[in-house]
Amino acid sequence: MLIELRNKLIDLLLETDRAHHAAFAATDGADPEWPIWYAEHLQTPLTEAMQMPFTKSQLVYCLINADLELTARTPESNWAEFYADQFVEHFARSAAPAKDELALYHYRGCSFCAMVTSAIDRLRLNVELRDIFADPRYRDQLVAARGRATVPVLRITSPDGEERWMPESRDIVHYLETTPA
Repeated sequence: MLIELRNKLIDLLLETDRAHHAAFAATDGADPEWPIWYAEHLQTPLTEAMQMPFTKSQLVYCLINADLELTARTPESNWAEFYADQFVEHFARSAAPAKDELALYHYRGCSFCAMVTSAIDRLRLNVELRDIFADPRYRDQLVAARGRATVPVLRITSPDGEERWMPESRDIVHYLETTPA
C-alpha cells in the first residue's frame, strides 16, 4: 500500500515540476518562490492522495523541509523520490491501524519526546517505549533505519511486516490522535 502511495506521490511531484518548468520557461524554471507555486499546484491532488487535508502553508513548510533534508542527508538522491518518502513518512495512514505495532524511540529529558509520551498516556495507547540512552540497541536500530539518532521517532510496523519510521513530535501526536486504535 505504501509503495503504491509513494509511486503516486512521485508522479504528482514530477507532474508539478513539469508544469512549474513550463510556467517559468522564460527563466528556465528558476523561481526562488517555488515552494509557494508547488503548494498551490499540489494542494488538491495531495490532499486526495494522502486522504488528509493540507493547507498551502503546511505544504510550503513540508516542501522546504524536504528540500533541506535532501540537501543535508543525500543531495545526490532523486528529489521526487526523496520528497515522496518524506510525505509518506510524515503523513501516510495505516491500512490496518488497530493491528500495527508501535514503538517510540525516545529518551528521558527530551521535551519533544515528553509531548509524544503525554499523548500516548492521554490516549491510553499501547506503544512500546524504547529509550535510546538506556539501551544502545535502540539507538543502533534508529541510526540504521534513519541515518541519525534524532528523537522522537515512531516506528510503525504493519501486520505484513512493512515498516515506517515517523519523525517529528507534532506529526506523531497528530497520527496518534487521528488514527483509530
